[in-house]
Amino acid sequence: MRTSSAITSTAAAVAAFSGLASAFTASAKTNVVTYWGQGPNQGSLQDVCKNPNVDIVSIGFINVFPDQGAGGWPGSNFGNACGSETYTYNGTKTQLYSNCPDIGTDIAICQQLYGKKVLLSIGGGYPTNYFIKNDASAVNFAEFLWGAFGPVKSEWTSTGGPRPFGTAVVDGFDFDIESELSSAPVVDGRALTNYKTNGYVKMITTFKNTLYPQDSMKPYYISGAPQCIVPDAHFASVVENAWFDFLFIQYYNTAACSARQAISSGTFKGYNDWTGVQSKNADIKLYVGLPGSTAAASDASYYLQPSEVKTLISKVYSNARFGGIMVWESTYAGNNVICNRNY
Repeated sequence: MRTSSAITSTAAAVAAFSGLASAFTASAKTNVVTYWGQGPNQGSLQDVCKNPNVDIVSIGFINVFPDQGAGGWPGSNFGNACGSETYTYNGTKTQLYSNCPDIGTDIAICQQLYGKKVLLSIGGGYPTNYFIKNDASAVNFAEFLWGAFGPVKSEWTSTGGPRPFGTAVVDGFDFDIESELSSAPVVDGRALTNYKTNGYVKMITTFKNTLYPQDSMKPYYISGAPQCIVPDAHFASVVENAWFDFLFIQYYNTAACSARQAISSGTFKGYNDWTGVQSKNADIKLYVGLPGSTAAASDASYYLQPSEVKTLISKVYSNARFGGIMVWESTYAGNNVICNRNY
């Protein structure tokens, strides 16, 4: 694997329009985001962070929500980075992995040595049966994640609160919500027909207004990873009513609004539609999400060659909301070698 130099080609496409910043700037147009945690035979998180072209790494995923999780806890899946052991709570074996020995150390190295921002992603594409029952659940979920992955608090650890990554502190949380049920779940005797959006505004607002202000040592961020179609069933009302710093929009796996469609038609309608979406954060940054190889998308046609990426970015770079590129995901990109450079 060549993960340490992954995403070189796509970063160069952005850099062609403006020099890459030496330190992370949230308002920049040249940021590059990648996901780590789900790659086949993936290398370490630290190796991804060695790449000078990467600015943000999103670790995926917290893929089980407390309302569905064993023991009322969330669950995690970080691929080969964890052993099989999970936490036990009140005699119940939960789905939250407890033995992920290198992630915490690597997060600290990513942040302190390489200057990266590291987010923890919530949701993901499997399983898709997760949802938040009500606002009380949303607050509890946010508080749990803050205790487990935010700054170390004695009131959390002294009562047995888990710290899967040890003393490492993430730089915020990413919402990759892709829940899909065959029928609306029943909560308190009623069908929760809005399960795709229910509770997220409350959860994000709890992070932004209640939990993040508890630590003034560094800024914390909130991002989302919607599909490219507008309106997105999971995000439309949430983006309008809750704070997001960044949206890592997935311009693949949906033909009508994909990056491939933009190359074929000459007009990036999928991006233009998102620039018109109402957002609680007027300065929200939109990222163009692309697959890191033909294997990273549901169909190989969604993959763009680096030259096509440059053409694509030329269509949107001048837009005030443009923030950079997101690549799914680091392992696929690292294994995709083009002219001795990784995608």
